[in-house]
Amino acid sequence: MSGLQKYLSSLFLVAVTGFACISAQTTRLERGSVAFFDSLDQRINELQKQIPKLKQARDVAYYNKQRELELTLFVSNVEEYIHEEDLDNAKKIVEARLEKAEFRREQYTVTFCRKYKDDVNNLIKQQRIYYQALFAKEKNFKREFDRLAETGRTDNYQKTLRMVNLALKYANENNLTETIKYLDNYKSYTEALIFDAGSEYDLATITSSAKEFEKVFLPLVESDTLEDIREAESLISYCINYSRLTGSRLDPTYFARQGLVVTSSLSDLLESKGREKELERYTDMAVKARVDSLNPCGVFKWHEQIIVIDEFNPSSTMEAVKNGEAIIHADKMLAAYLKKNKLCVSEKDLTFGYAFVIPYHSDTKNSAFFFNSSSQKWQYITCYTSVIDMEYTQHVSKYMPPLLFRDEKDMASN
Repeated sequence: MSGLQKYLSSLFLVAVTGFACISAQTTRLERGSVAFFDSLDQRINELQKQIPKLKQARDVAYYNKQRELELTLFVSNVEEYIHEEDLDNAKKIVEARLEKAEFRREQYTVTFCRKYKDDVNNLIKQQRIYYQALFAKEKNFKREFDRLAETGRTDNYQKTLRMVNLALKYANENNLTETIKYLDNYKSYTEALIFDAGSEYDLATITSSAKEFEKVFLPLVESDTLEDIREAESLISYCINYSRLTGSRLDPTYFARQGLVVTSSLSDLLESKGREKELERYTDMAVKARVDSLNPCGVFKWHEQIIVIDEFNPSSTMEAVKNGEAIIHADKMLAAYLKKNKLCVSEKDLTFGYAFVIPYHSDTKNSAFFFNSSSQKWQYITCYTSVIDMEYTQHVSKYMPPLLFRDEKDMASN
């Protein structure tokens, strides 16, 4: 039982002390236990069988039993949320039921719901205290995390994920920047554990050696189906999240490099089959060089050329000067991309061939730049015909997402 669950048990059903039929069956049971919910379900079934007969016989007990059924269903619903530690939704349900009872002047139900509201507010207070204590040190959180996740069962991982999400909620509410960082890692790790438990892959094995990883990874990226390549992409993501907290032999940097292989495979597959429409639909990276739309910033492959899309603030308003500044800015971005992905040893080794700024097209005029009002910067699209030489250009472009321009798309659809 977690620390928070102990709080829940200690505050067991304060709201229903005046509700004899429910409390008589539940006060001896642990709040949130299987027996607890079974008791509520049993009472609901009994009432649902009794009420039609009482109504048909015009028995005076009908109205009391009907009210008991409504409140028992209400309790069952709220307790489900409390069990899941979703106290915000539990509070919303209680407040909605209370408002309805006050409007109808149902004094018994009003009293009942007010007590339940006090109970939920108390639980919310205790929940805050509990998570604040976890935030005192990361090792406190890790101890509770390991306790929940240790059984290796999928349902336990789901509980662990709920705990992490609640911790993130409170960390965000209190602007705990450093806490949010490590909680994000735990959330990603938990999602990897859920994937591991429900898939045919063993993350512990494939993150322990390059040979084991390649055994499952290479057949996926060498496949001629988009589904397999996408699966390889997902597998890398889970391996990164798993290895980050387990300290496995293959670290996140290794798996990030394998992401370039996935990009290359995706590019080769789409290009070999000439699927321009699929390219736009699946990559969501088709450039629409129009003044009424923004393009994704990044480094891309376009046929045998390399495209750089980025935003900057030029020092001059003169078009020719802005063009030169955009190309210098693009040179630095492209060099950083190649170095980061280990496609070059040093930026000094790079020589850029002919580069030009691709204009944005509109019905009125063409412009080399487009102003993004959101970022307050000018966006540009620069094309490189060659980097070092054509052989190197073709090699490195394989590791860049493919790109399609508006005109090409229109031509492909005709």
